[in-house]
Amino acid sequence: MQGGAGTVKGAGFANSEIYQSVLNEKSISYYKPLDMKEGLPPLPEPWQSKVKTVDTTKLPFHVGQERAYLVTFQQGQLKALHHQIQLTYLKDKDEYGRYGNEFFIIRMTEVAQDPFANLKGVKDIDLFGNKLEQGYIIEGVPYYHHIIQTNGAYVYKYYGYDEVKQLVNLTVTSANEINFYWDGIHYQIAYLVDGNRVNRKVEKQMVALARAFVQG
Repeated sequence: MQGGAGTVKGAGFANSEIYQSVLNEKSISYYKPLDMKEGLPPLPEPWQSKVKTVDTTKLPFHVGQERAYLVTFQQGQLKALHHQIQLTYLKDKDEYGRYGNEFFIIRMTEVAQDPFANLKGVKDIDLFGNKLEQGYIIEGVPYYHHIIQTNGAYVYKYYGYDEVKQLVNLTVTSANEINFYWDGIHYQIAYLVDGNRVNRKVEKQMVALARAFVQG
């Protein structure tokens, strides 16, 4: 990754609206996304054991595109280079030839502090009246699962890639989210399945996938 190898133009930074884990990001560098069938982008040593691909047969839809995005940035006044990686699994193209009608996305962001450290008295519904389920991904690591059940929801943004312009950009939508912090990383796992129709089986399936990803 030295010398800007593999970098492309980009616009925007994918941060959580619910849990602002990165403040004053700057010096953002975007790397051309890779097809995960061909491998993952080069990562620093501590990350190599944490990032792995997902078994797509475990997803509730047929995956048509799977890409890994790597972004580096600096946070506030800190000079250290931070990393962010997004693993994107999009359903086959719809009748209009577009991906993203359904998706499963894992984003891992290296953060300076635990964004959940000061959360107190968390209720079982969020600001929009959607269900907020809490549990543990692994022992001692709580997760916060926002499940859309109303017409309103937090904004969710994820990276996409314009092949013609060779530009990394942001898609803005809404999604169910599973958020947690572990070992210096904010995990933001989002999914959109069947128009976000309430489906308890899918909800449990997504938590199981998140837990399996962390446990390896």
